[in-house]
Amino acid sequence: MIYIVEDDGTIRELVGATLEAAGYAVRAFDSGKTLFAHQDFAKAELYLLDIMLPDMDGYKILEKLKKATDAPVIFLTAKDEEIDKATGLQLGADDYITKPFGVLELLARVKAVMRRYQKTNPQTVMEFENLKIDSEAKTAEVFGKIVKLTYKEFELLAYLAQYRNKVLSREQILSSVWGFDFDGITTRTVDIHIKTLRQKLGDNADKPLFIETVRGYGYKFVSEFIDTDDDE
Repeated sequence: MIYIVEDDGTIRELVGATLEAAGYAVRAFDSGKTLFAHQDFAKAELYLLDIMLPDMDGYKILEKLKKATDAPVIFLTAKDEEIDKATGLQLGADDYITKPFGVLELLARVKAVMRRYQKTNPQTVMEFENLKIDSEAKTAEVFGKIVKLTYKEFELLAYLAQYRNKVLSREQILSSVWGFDFDGITTRTVDIHIKTLRQKLGDNADKPLFIETVRGYGYKFVSEFIDTDDDE
């Protein structure tokens, strides 16, 4: 089920009809208020949010949604300046489509985000010293305690861990974790998310347990891997 929050009736109907024709189940809302009034507001697989709405803007809706669900979010908006994109990304949005857009582009973006979200890592659980990452449950445990991460923070952690001991550039991380054209978005987005992730993991940038900074280039996951495969 895909939820659309858009106050423009024409766009709302166009997006809904396009997605339904492609085989998706859709539910549309004209405001954040009507979305959150719905008893199943947190049960969508994907949210398409306008930013400029009459009651609460898309950023506020995203913040509230992230407290209730880790489902991916795509912004549909006429705002296309760098600061607007950066704000959406920093809050945890997964993609950003600027109006006017074509229906083929819309479908391609929706499919890409849902594919990234739904795909299962062949190695469901990765265990390291003091850290356990469960890609199916979308959870991370540090010293045996669950750490509350946003969907994007978890994706970032899982991506770094997948390429443990390999130095990854900020551009590689931005492209792979956010997974869409990031022209105009600075790599500062990665730095901000790394900083927040480290705080939640209790990591120390000067003497890291998990994420090491490679100055002038990017980051490296450094925790030792524990092989949990019984066949090995």
